[in-house]
Amino acid sequence: MVGMRHVITALTLMVTVILVGCVKAPPVPTYPEITFQHLNPIMLNVSEIKIVNEFRPTLKAPNVEHELPVKIDQSVRNWVRDRLRASGNSGAVATVTIKDASAVEEILEKPVGIKSVVTKNQSELYKFHVLVEVKVSEISGASGFVTAEAARSKSVPEGITLNQREQTYYVQVEALMQGFDVEMEKNIRSFLGNYIR
Repeated sequence: MVGMRHVITALTLMVTVILVGCVKAPPVPTYPEITFQHLNPIMLNVSEIKIVNEFRPTLKAPNVEHELPVKIDQSVRNWVRDRLRASGNSGAVATVTIKDASAVEEILEKPVGIKSVVTKNQSELYKFHVLVEVKVSEISGASGFVTAEAARSKSVPEGITLNQREQTYYVQVEALMQGFDVEMEKNIRSFLGNYIR
């Protein structure tokens, strides 16, 4: 009888292991790069366009840039590649400096009382920020520069899955970069018009 009990226990464990092995993890979504190839490039009368990244991710809380499926600073590089063209003057250089490309998580206070038990509360607030400078320097010493920034924030409910969180990250960074693109083009045309061909 005791031996039979051991056999049944062993069989139960085997079946459990087999069943666990059959459960597939949900597929990890992939996200495309954020690009601006559908927009007309801005032709700058410079011989070269340089990119300088002054932003240094901390890789620790409350910052979460390292968790983004598509990074903000890389999206800025894509913007430079797709939107700006060097088209002339060998005596001028454009330098694009990434000042900030951050994403920060803020833990929200959970409400107390009966309402907090029966409702799904917002548990984290994510803040996304980008700040970039475009400076044109001429060999003569003359120069001009503009900056543009954009910010987005989004709260998420408690119990959100990793895939849902990454989807939120992506949607917010995409919207952030769209806002940045509009602001930067407007500023370049307004204040660096002398360098547009």
